[in-house]
Amino acid sequence: MKGSPSTAVPGTVLSLLDAAVARGGTRRAVADETATIDYATLAQRVAAAAAVLAANGLGAGDCVAIALPSSVAFVESFLGVLAAGAAAFPVPPTARPDELRRLFAGTRVAAIIGRGDGERTLAAMRFAADGGGLRLVAARAAARSARPPAPPHPADPALLAATSGTLAHPHRVVRTHANLWWEAENFHAAARLDAADVVLGAVPLSHAHGLGNALLAALRAGASLIVRPRFLRRQVLELLAREHVTVFPAVPFMLRMLAATDRRRHIDLAALRLCISAGAPLPPEVCTAFRARFGIAVRQLYGLTEAGSVACDLAPEPEVDPATVGRPLGNVIVTIEDERGRPLPAGARGEIVVRSPAAAGGPATPLRTRDLGWLDAAGRLSVSGRTSLFINTAGNKVDPAEVEAALRAHPAVADVAVFGLAAAHDEQIVAAAVVLASAATADQLRAHCRERLAAHKVPRVVGFRESLPRSPLGKVLIGRLLAEA
Repeated sequence: MKGSPSTAVPGTVLSLLDAAVARGGTRRAVADETATIDYATLAQRVAAAAAVLAANGLGAGDCVAIALPSSVAFVESFLGVLAAGAAAFPVPPTARPDELRRLFAGTRVAAIIGRGDGERTLAAMRFAADGGGLRLVAARAAARSARPPAPPHPADPALLAATSGTLAHPHRVVRTHANLWWEAENFHAAARLDAADVVLGAVPLSHAHGLGNALLAALRAGASLIVRPRFLRRQVLELLAREHVTVFPAVPFMLRMLAATDRRRHIDLAALRLCISAGAPLPPEVCTAFRARFGIAVRQLYGLTEAGSVACDLAPEPEVDPATVGRPLGNVIVTIEDERGRPLPAGARGEIVVRSPAAAGGPATPLRTRDLGWLDAAGRLSVSGRTSLFINTAGNKVDPAEVEAALRAHPAVADVAVFGLAAAHDEQIVAAAVVLASAATADQLRAHCRERLAAHKVPRVVGFRESLPRSPLGKVLIGRLLAEA
């Protein structure tokens, strides 16, 4: 409540909100297409959301999924879940029931917060949220006893995420309040954010890049966060100029589209001091085109779902180098190691290993990223190879295994392999090589996928084969499929 004493434990995400209110509760906190609220109001709404969850028996030890687009409601719900003492599990708002079942596998999701779509209810309780309100919509399990919101501690779980980023199979990542607090602190100190900054959240807040470098970054600085539920290039250009945005986390696809939009029109982005690209390698020509169009250097950031932001090129603008992701942030330690875990000298290529208080497991647990790179003599990191099998399409990441599972559910499919095909603008499109057990057309298989997957995951190219090329160990030879595509 406005004017009430702080109840947040230092070193937690809620302590960031308390500090922002103390520095200036009347400053704009977050704005979407329909609502704008200040920090004092945000704190009140977070407390109200936590009270609703607690009244329904949710708190410490529980996991609450959030299936909302980037909005004031997402911010309120995310922080409200944490204020109740539970852990938040952001999921794409476009996810189909089959996708949610896969995401929730192995995780006991006690409740889901969405827009009231009962078809997606795969938890014991369902809440509907909009800006300024959270209400119970349905409960399939016996009512729980109400309990007061319990302020979380730094070691308590705060964020659950599903990722295949550093392993060959999907797995759960659990990050604590301390992990998120340190991510915000390291980025804040390195980027020198303050309350005067305006951050544009065009990357979904359900993604690690959007959550860490838009929401948490703005919260730590007490800055203004502007969010939109989807990337519309002309709308984003207008927001960047009209709102005098100073910090813009983006992905290469967005930057390419912005540089090519309304080229004859002058767009004044003089206020933009940090344009940060992450989520996929940044092609040099995208960096060049964006700088030529707007006079702004694009800075690469390297991050992981397991660790948040790891390194970023925050050099003075004339020294920004699109070939590097810069130095590790704050107290993050990056080493390059060989296959036996032995550190390699500057310039030598090897596996990128991260030790960070922002990483799951804390600084004592080395995070072997399975990404390849090297450190130069100045300590700047370059990434030479990503071992993730994700397909990057229009700013989204697609897990081939998920698409394969959807296709295998069709009775006509005997075998399938999904992979990314190179497309224009250094993008990829989702492609599938299918072995049929009975008659089916590509359109029929795509219609089947549309019922189970978000639109960007549906294969645009479907080819049919008598068999899939495999190695002696049975592994599908994706390289051969690409060569024959």
